[in-house]
Amino acid sequence: MSEKLKEIYEALGIRELHLQANRLAFHAQPPLEELEVVDIDCDGKPFILISSAARAWREMKAAAHADAISLMPFSGFRSYIYQKSLIERRLNEGRILEKILTHVAIPGYSEHHSGRAIDIHAAGRPVLEEAFELTDSFAWLSTNASKFNFRLSYPRGNELGIIYEPWHWFYEG
Repeated sequence: MSEKLKEIYEALGIRELHLQANRLAFHAQPPLEELEVVDIDCDGKPFILISSAARAWREMKAAAHADAISLMPFSGFRSYIYQKSLIERRLNEGRILEKILTHVAIPGYSEHHSGRAIDIHAAGRPVLEEAFELTDSFAWLSTNASKFNFRLSYPRGNELGIIYEPWHWFYEG
């Protein structure tokens, strides 16, 4: 484990017991030269992926568009530091760390660190809500995402300790 991650864990109160209970795979951050801005997300921030995932995302988005489906990016690459800030925000709201870790991965264990994960949302719908599964976008992804080497990471009832996230897709190519 890097010194940076040790510092992050210390600051968040993440202990060995949290790491032992974690069932997610470790994801290293890619070198900066492997990352590219693919789009602008719904908050107006750069949407960043590794080059191979960026290519697949563009192809998948174009195919969906041809079928009159809009795939809107919400989140792509995240650094360990950004992941730390997501947890800190929830801790500052008074939430319990163990509960937070069912919604937000421990820094180092988020698929977003790889530059291969995409959170997708549908226009006019709440962002990062289970109701995404009721959208045409989700139906299209469920049928077509695998053609572009994307898979749903956290299906209902998954054994990884993460809530059902119909919006979260991972590029396996």
